[in-house]
Amino acid sequence: MLVINIGKLDKDITARQKELLLSIIKEFIETAEAVGSISLQNKFKLKLSTATIRNEMAELVAHGYLYQKHLSSGRIPTTKGWRFFVDYLKSQGISEIDEKTKERIQNALLKNSDSFERLIRKSLNFLSEISENAAVALIGNELYYAGLSELVNIPEFRDTDSMKRILSILEDYSALSEMMNKDLPDDDIQILIGEETGNEIFDDYTLIFSEVRIDGKNRGCIAVIGPNRMKYDKVIKGIKYITDTLRQVLPKTISYQ
Repeated sequence: MLVINIGKLDKDITARQKELLLSIIKEFIETAEAVGSISLQNKFKLKLSTATIRNEMAELVAHGYLYQKHLSSGRIPTTKGWRFFVDYLKSQGISEIDEKTKERIQNALLKNSDSFERLIRKSLNFLSEISENAAVALIGNELYYAGLSELVNIPEFRDTDSMKRILSILEDYSALSEMMNKDLPDDDIQILIGEETGNEIFDDYTLIFSEVRIDGKNRGCIAVIGPNRMKYDKVIKGIKYITDTLRQVLPKTISYQ
């Protein structure tokens, strides 16, 4: 069983169920496949019978943390399950990206600080690389994006309809702007999962973003968009470092209109 500090997270389920839920979510992030009791027991060496694991999974389904597409299939996290996972990561503390990557990003952004557009596009390229998802920026009335080629490597986008859906989202300035301008908690990094976005087309996707100020007043946002099954720790620390660096470099940029 995992040794974790789950603190006071989600009082409606037991400590064992929380540990099991974390195992299920971590396995699903890695495999992109619904998780069953046998695979879970084998992978994490759980000291529980498969029957007990199935019973606990059923409880997690009943409480809304997991769902089962078909009677014969394993379980998949719901929005509530993903929110539990994100809150757990925050409670443990998100680490920073490594020093070599920090230096590479900072040097590249400073090198391109004479051009606002190059600066934003370079930032998005780094963010897409770190997050392994598409990255977007809404600055004024402009929409920038990078990492569309990354989408072909994500299992959720292997069918044509799913690919069309995510591309339509990435091109929809109005929808993205509305979501990023919602009345949200005063956090440096905002995370909207599935139906939390208030947009039904986004039910299977997550939007993670942070604000930057242009000329100290004009608001912009840098974001990652991808399936709910993403490596949240990598995305969060990537957005944090890149937006922090942009806030330092943007005052030096001379070509923003």
